Amino acid sequence: MVTLSIWVISSDTYNTVLTSQQETMKRQVSSVEDAVEDYIDDVKTIAQLIATEPSSLTALRGNAQAASVHINHFLQNNPDYWAAFVFDANGKIVAGSNANGTNLAGEDRNTRDYVHSVLSEKQVVISQDILMSQSGSAYIFAVAAPVRDEYGNVIGGVGIFPFWHKFTERYLDNSRIGEEGYGYMLDAKGRVIAHAIDKKLMLKDMRGYDFINTILTEGSGATQYEWEGRAKRMSFKTIPATGWIVIMSAYEDDLAALAIKQRNYLAIGGVAVAILLIALVALMLRRAVIIPVNRMLTFAGRITDGDFKAELEGEYKYELALLADKLGVMVADLKHKLGFSQGVLNGLNVPCGIVGPDFRMVWVNKHLCTLLEKPEALEKYAGIKSGEMYWNDPGKDTLSNRAIRENSALQQEAVWVGPSGTTKHIKVDTTPFHDMDGTMLGSVSIWTDLTEIRIQQEKIRQQNERIAHAAIQANQISHQLSSAAERLAAQINEANTGSGVQLERAGSTATAMEEMNATIFEVARNAGSAAKDASTAKDNAQNGADIVSKVIEAISAIHTKAEGLRISMEKLGTQAESIGDVMNVISDIADQTNLLALNAAIEAARAGDAGRGFAVVADEVRKLAEKTMRATLEVGEAISVMQNVAASNVHATGEAAQAVSSSTELAQTSGETLREIVTLIETVADQVSSIATAADQQSAASDEINRSMDEINRISEATAGLMTQSLEAVQGVSKMASELNRVIAEMSSE
Repeated sequence: MVTLSIWVISSDTYNTVLTSQQETMKRQVSSVEDAVEDYIDDVKTIAQLIATEPSSLTALRGNAQAASVHINHFLQNNPDYWAAFVFDANGKIVAGSNANGTNLAGEDRNTRDYVHSVLSEKQVVISQDILMSQSGSAYIFAVAAPVRDEYGNVIGGVGIFPFWHKFTERYLDNSRIGEEGYGYMLDAKGRVIAHAIDKKLMLKDMRGYDFINTILTEGSGATQYEWEGRAKRMSFKTIPATGWIVIMSAYEDDLAALAIKQRNYLAIGGVAVAILLIALVALMLRRAVIIPVNRMLTFAGRITDGDFKAELEGEYKYELALLADKLGVMVADLKHKLGFSQGVLNGLNVPCGIVGPDFRMVWVNKHLCTLLEKPEALEKYAGIKSGEMYWNDPGKDTLSNRAIRENSALQQEAVWVGPSGTTKHIKVDTTPFHDMDGTMLGSVSIWTDLTEIRIQQEKIRQQNERIAHAAIQANQISHQLSSAAERLAAQINEANTGSGVQLERAGSTATAMEEMNATIFEVARNAGSAAKDASTAKDNAQNGADIVSKVIEAISAIHTKAEGLRISMEKLGTQAESIGDVMNVISDIADQTNLLALNAAIEAARAGDAGRGFAVVADEVRKLAEKTMRATLEVGEAISVMQNVAASNVHATGEAAQAVSSSTELAQTSGETLREIVTLIETVADQVSSIATAADQQSAASDEINRSMDEINRISEATAGLMTQSLEAVQGVSKMASELNRVIAEMSSE
């Protein structure tokens, strides 16, 4: 019974120990799996961090210096990594090195699976193959992350290569079950990628063994097999991210020896507890640190990709809570600044474009596309060369490119010819801009269309030339008007002098006529006395003869003065006609001046605001021309009246001359009669009667002559007044001509 009890207890203990050891193996497998997954997450995070570094993007754009420095610094501070580099979309390394300090730039990795995977899948990838380093002294594997530009496009990638054997030394080589139990790992192809005991098996294909094929087929679980005549148990599990399989293997008798050796229970239990604690700590660390950090990385990655609506999910404790708060504040500030910048760009109502440091377009607005006759959507022009955008010539060195190279603001005026053949005068202002670290980000250009301004300037220049030409013509006409006015004033002055002489002669004629009238009355009185006193007829006849002689002399003087008055009046009529011709010339000049002033006003109106001053001057010239025309009409009317009066004077003077001639004949007849009276006294009565009759006729003729002379006197006075008015009018015309000269001079100076 005791033996049975011992056997039962021993058997139960044996089975219990085997079961316990099998569970321990499972836990160890899970622990190693968790460690591998955490390790993979860590290296993926590091790859993402390097990929999101600005220096990686800069390296892909031609400046690899910063990325090289960063990678060298990373390798120096992380001895668990063999190499790191940045490669472009063709798989060519642009920056990177290995742990030996070898520069890998320029090497081609286009044949590597991880290069094609990261460029096609556009996410972090891990190579499923463990590789031997070029030095042959270490085992490595590849982790690659995509590098994106500002628009989220994958333009290359980052590759890092951790030392795989250093990880297995820490987490696999020291894992033991019993005295002989150990762990190892296979890849999905059945090759040994880690072995705690026999390093010679590394990368050896084990698919020739049945238990290996069982592992590859089932993926996870436990199994038994025989190895070198001894029974073995193993537990295995596949890591989904890589396809790698973690295996713990031990001999059964080695596992059962623990049941016999009770003294080792506590040690084994301690080891198990330690492993459990490690697994627990790893799990807690994963939940408390790694997972929150990964969420933060995911959040930061979405923000980096331009998803500003992303929110940081989950709850955070301790320092991670503070980090989450700071990250939220940073993102909010970033959104504010980017929103402000985008708002400023969208608010620009002038043609504007931004060129990046690679001389390609980063941003354009619709106003620039309209000006440059670019009908496509704005997004179509992002990434094209600035020369192609601005000048339809990809090879042209634009002002924006120069501003970036010279790091200075520039401006230029140029003639731009569009695809449709339209020619425009353009002013371009461009200035470079930098980030807060002073790194060149590109240049901003504003295009201003000056075409309409240049057209208006040319029109104003031509308008000024036409106005200047009109001013010269007006100046010439004003000089002609002034000269004509001066000649007219001289002629009127001469006519005024002749009118004074006419008035003086008319006064003398009136005096002579009064004397003749008195003489005629005396003849009539003597004739009456002769009729009463015939005895004294001879004496009276003799006296009559004397008086008749005086009458003849007076009439002759009157005839001479009347003839002179007629000639003067004819000259006055001629002068008046000359004045009329001059006034016609002045009227024509005034009409031309008014026409020129009207043309100048029209041209000034076309010039707009620039010709407003000329419009005022032209209006003043037009008013002066109108005043000149009115004055010319008034002078013409006065001269016409003067011509009519002069004609009347000539006619009256002719009649007076005829009357004087008649009086002369009568006086001669009276003389003959008186001589006959002296010799023929017997006929005195008849002759005295004839003398009385002749005296009556002479009295009537004398009255007619006296009336004519009064009329001539009045006409002469009227003529003198009209000539004075004409002189004043001509002086006014001369003054207007001077004012016209002054206005034209002011217009010319303007």
